[in-house]
Amino acid sequence: MGALFGLFASFSVGGSELFGRRVANSAGAVTISVSIQGIAGVAALVTALVFGDVLGANDMWLGALSGIGFGIGMISYLHGLTKASSAIIAPTVATLSAMIPFGYTIVTGARPSPLSLGGAALSVAGLVLVSAGGAKVSGALTGWLWGLAAGLGYGFGMAVLVETSSAGGSWPAVSQRGVALAMTLIVAHRVAAPLLPPSGVRFDALAAGIFAGLSSIFYLIGVQANAPAATVTGALFPAVSVAVGRMLFHDSVTRTQALGVTVVLLGVVAVVAG
Repeated sequence: MGALFGLFASFSVGGSELFGRRVANSAGAVTISVSIQGIAGVAALVTALVFGDVLGANDMWLGALSGIGFGIGMISYLHGLTKASSAIIAPTVATLSAMIPFGYTIVTGARPSPLSLGGAALSVAGLVLVSAGGAKVSGALTGWLWGLAAGLGYGFGMAVLVETSSAGGSWPAVSQRGVALAMTLIVAHRVAAPLLPPSGVRFDALAAGIFAGLSSIFYLIGVQANAPAATVTGALFPAVSVAVGRMLFHDSVTRTQALGVTVVLLGVVAVVAG
């Protein structure tokens, strides 16, 4: 059951990206980020209330700190997708999102398994292939830089959540999304970005936010049922992202990049599973 809900979470990320990119392409990444963070925050709040999670000050503080990373991560990721291929950005984000929390657990005393260490090395090798395959692709350098920014943001945000208590459930996600929304609103004000998308893509914005909220809920249910299985299948979202980018947004994907994406996925799965 955990593996199934983890897979649902990955597909939900793909759905959020599908609709989110449509809005980002017409109104900008900041505008769609406002909608996604707001709707996902409401979804987290409803989940916390329905499941009767325990509200704790420490969990809320950690969630708020995590929100800084998630705010940076989402804007960088969606903006990067308007500038470069998902085959460059998604693997970079996936690797850093897994490696930074992994490194944090080692620093704080965890002893990684040989499988995890091998997966980390495999992920790096996959990124080398992605980089080599995309070296001549238009916007490759820009894509790597935005992917780096997004990966660092998400990675930091996920590492902070390692310290939250299991009893807190979805409450850290509530403060996380709240801070991320506040940050996005500040950025929107500074760059004079509209808070609401154009009328022609408002349904897309709503759908992107709903899918983002669903991804959090599915992931939460999955880890409660079977954490190892859910985290593995939940880490498969780059494959969905690249497929969506290739089929619907005509992203360029070379054979070397496709191989690199596959290697990154195997490495991320190994890190999480180990």
